Parts: sequence; structure tokens; C-alpha cells
Amino acid sequence: MNGFFNASVAHSKAIPSLVPRCGLCRLLKACQTPKMASYGQGKLRVLVVGDFPDKTEDEQGRPFVGKAGQFLRQKLREQGIDLDKDCWTTNALICRPPSNVIKDPKAISYCRPNLLETIKLYQPRVIVTLGRSALLSVLEPYWKDVGTMERWQGWRIPLGKFWLCPTYHPSYLLRSHDPMLDKMFSDHLEAAFSIEEPSPASPDWSDKIELLWDKDSVGRALHDFDVEGGWLAVDYETNCLKPELEKAQIYSCAISNGKSTVSFLWSNAIAEMMGKFLSQKHIKFIAANLKMEERWTRKVFGHGVANWQWDTMLAAHCLDNRPGICSLKFQLFVKMGVPVYNEAVEPYLKSDNGPYNRIHQIEHKTLLTYGGMDALGEYKLAMLQRKEMGL
Repeated sequence: MNGFFNASVAHSKAIPSLVPRCGLCRLLKACQTPKMASYGQGKLRVLVVGDFPDKTEDEQGRPFVGKAGQFLRQKLREQGIDLDKDCWTTNALICRPPSNVIKDPKAISYCRPNLLETIKLYQPRVIVTLGRSALLSVLEPYWKDVGTMERWQGWRIPLGKFWLCPTYHPSYLLRSHDPMLDKMFSDHLEAAFSIEEPSPASPDWSDKIELLWDKDSVGRALHDFDVEGGWLAVDYETNCLKPELEKAQIYSCAISNGKSTVSFLWSNAIAEMMGKFLSQKHIKFIAANLKMEERWTRKVFGHGVANWQWDTMLAAHCLDNRPGICSLKFQLFVKMGVPVYNEAVEPYLKSDNGPYNRIHQIEHKTLLTYGGMDALGEYKLAMLQRKEMGL
């Protein structure tokens, strides 16, 4: 591995294909309105993306004029929004699949260039995706493991050029007959259309991390953190999840107070300094999954961290108890638009056979930069969570 971003390009940096592969999809041969055009005046510069045209829309040649589309229009009218005048509309698939079933999941990627071209044409400030296929089409260039729709609905994700606001597809709500889901759908639309500010640029924090290579520089950094006190995020990178294992080791550590972030390799001499540092009661320590850092600290030093004050994972769960949303990377992405930054190290941090990973194979600069990104992200997320909780 030659460097932090060299070994693997982050998804946000990837350049998706701009050539649709209709010859592989072949849906255009089975529908009445092949390659359905986008529609609307877009006065509010909001692009609404559905999954695919239904039978009525295919017959009339316009998005969102079928039963589900009428449901959407009514919900928007209740908020003073006219879908045709205030928005642009399109679909992830611009040809209707037979029986409204996407048989080939790759069809979304085949058709994605059409959506990218629409986004390029209109340059919307907000994109509202309705349903998982629409979400997948917009999101996959930025985030690889999309997973379930439930973990994404309701967020307002800043992606630099636009805000991404995923919610349910109206057809799902019509099938569900769930008043609670209908209320959530209305809330999601209101939140999306209430956005006034431009989406902030996706942050790049890699140049804000100082890599320390010797005991003395680490000692000086710890001294400065000790003198300043306040909130401080601590993050270990280890060769396994369970510190109780015989060959369990900490390989590196990173610390951040938001203004200064340092990352360094672990050694016996540094461990001695860290043991004293983590015993300081005037420092308010932060972690993501505090339980893991505490277990490792107890294993190495025989005592825990003196003054844990915040766990971003627990806070995320308190703010929103949906499954699959509490990880540091997910929270940083949906709340701040932080691009994927773990692809270069992720294969080495997973265990192939047995409990130990291959962290020792990661180039040191790459490992330390990754750890520093974690620590800085933990600090920034903790401060944002405290603000959201009114603390």
C-alpha cells in the first residue's frame, strides 16, 4: 500500500459511467414510453426521483400521474407544493419493467447514467428519492453498502452539490395502510422542502491529522492536551476485537480535541505515558463504542479511563433507535457528508480465518491517517450530538 487514498479510491471520488446500457437492460422493448423524459418546471430546484414508471405513467408518458403519484401530489399540496411547477420528476429506471418488478438488480446501474445526466442538466439543490431503487441509484456512487431502506429514510444528507433526502415510495405507503408511515412520509417531505441553505462541501480532514513518529513528540502532544483539558476523543486500532485474547495488541492510537488531531504507533514507552494520561479526571473523554476502548484500556493498564463523558454510538441510538445507523462512518456521512475513508484499510481490519485481522500489513502512514480520521470524526460527531440534544 502506497498511501492513504492511493490503494483504494473512496466512493465519493469515483467517476460513474455516463453511458446508459440500454442494450443490457432491454426494458425499452417492453414498455409503451421507452426512456421516459423528466418532467416539471422545478421552480424550487427540487428533483423528485421515483423507482420506475407504473402502468398509468407508461401509458401517459409522464412520471407520477398514476395512483402512487396522485398520493404524492396530495401530500405535497397539503404543504403548499405543486409537484409539476415546483419540482422536476424522473425515475431511477426510465422504462417501466414488466409487471412493475425489477428482475435484474443491475438494471439500476445500467440506467443510472440517465439519472446522472438529469442531475447535471437541472443541478438541483435538493434530491428527494422515493423508494429503495431511487435511493440506490443516487447513493451508490457515494456509499457502497446501502442496505435497507429503513436506515436511510428521513435523513437530510449534504453531498456538496445537493442535499439528498430519502423517503418511502408512495406505492409502499398505499400497500401498507399505516397512518404512522403516512405521517413520517409527510414529515420527510416537509423537512426536504424546508431546506434553504446550499449543501456544504464534503469535508476532507486527512490534511488536518498530524502523524507522530517518536516517543518525545507523542509526549509533547499529550502534555498539550493535558494542559488544555476539555473534550478529547481517543481511538485505538487493534489486531482483533477482543482484548482478552492471547495475542491481542493495540497497533496505533489517535487523539483529537477538534483543533488538534494526532495519530501514532503504539509502543511500550508510549503505553506508559498513555496509562497516566487516561487517568486524568479533568479531561472529558469521547469514544465511538466506548465499551471497546474501555476493555482495551483495562487489559493494557489494569484500570479504565478515568472520565468517560461521551459515546457517539450510544448517543446515536438515543437520538434515533433504528438498527444499522449508529456506526461512526454512517453518522458522519448522513449528518456531515463525510466521504467514505476506510476503503484502503477495511480489507485488512477484517478477520479472514480466526480472531485476528491483518492490521500489521497496512502501511503505517495509511493506518495512522485512518485512525486520526476516526478520532477527529468522533470529536466532531460528539459535539454535534450534544448540540442536537440541547446540551
